[in-house]
Amino acid sequence: MRRNLPPLNALFAFEAAARHGSFTRAAEELSVAQPAITRHIAKLENWFGHTLFTRRGSTIELTTEGHILAGLSTTVFDRLELGIRDVLPSNDHEILIGASFGVAHLWLMPRISGMRLAANATVNFLTSDDYRSFDDPSVDCSIRFGNGDLGSYNNDLLFREHCQIIASPTFLEMHPEFDPNDPLQTIDPKHLFDHGDPRANGWMTWERYLQHIGKPTSGAERFTKVLSFPTMLDMVAAGEGVTIGYRGLDDHLIEADQLVRIGTQVERDGHGYYLVYRNEVKSKRPFRRLRDYLLQSKLGHLTT
Repeated sequence: MRRNLPPLNALFAFEAAARHGSFTRAAEELSVAQPAITRHIAKLENWFGHTLFTRRGSTIELTTEGHILAGLSTTVFDRLELGIRDVLPSNDHEILIGASFGVAHLWLMPRISGMRLAANATVNFLTSDDYRSFDDPSVDCSIRFGNGDLGSYNNDLLFREHCQIIASPTFLEMHPEFDPNDPLQTIDPKHLFDHGDPRANGWMTWERYLQHIGKPTSGAERFTKVLSFPTMLDMVAAGEGVTIGYRGLDDHLIEADQLVRIGTQVERDGHGYYLVYRNEVKSKRPFRRLRDYLLQSKLGHLTT
């Protein structure tokens, strides 16, 4: 039976454009002219029947459907590349980092040039919200959220958990009744966007946040579930609702004045994002250089 798949060349072009946030950089990566990327995207949008990017002059942004496809296509290509590595000779000039799509998109990609320069090696990503994927021996290291109890793996804390409600100035103007210290009593829960914790990684949820600030839920509330964290940030920036932000992942929107932090900041002891790796990986020079770079650089001040 023939597989019902979109044109793969178009999907490659889309995935590169989504990852870079640029048609020009996607064309450079794939060694084609930019109009070819544009044609591939148009072909893919026609195949799906959805607009995948919104265009504002020279700027492109993923639509909701685009975010879903970007996460799926990046994960599939990462898994394919990972499987192919098993039949190729080992490469000491490459580092494979595992990370959730949100961390890869929001924290790693803006820093990729500095990371490659520090490691003096090619840096690639395997993206998945299921951390078990990163246990594959071909993954050199991963960035995982947790409380520091990561079993037999070595781990270094990269940045601690700092969670706070985030909203757009427009949303706050439209909902002056909203009290971030008592959300459930002052806003319809449909406006409270929740990423959830489907893989039991320990991520902050509305239920956990409200418990920490002394406003526990009844269990009957129906929050709006958004499984993609980058998509959720875009929805909040568009004024559709509010969510719980993470310092380090939402900083670019805060600095651009698209979002503001309000209410009580919650920090759980030991919780944060950790660089996780096996003991034998420490013998790999590119990894040691990359690890030193990450540990010596302060959050928000990494070289890009």
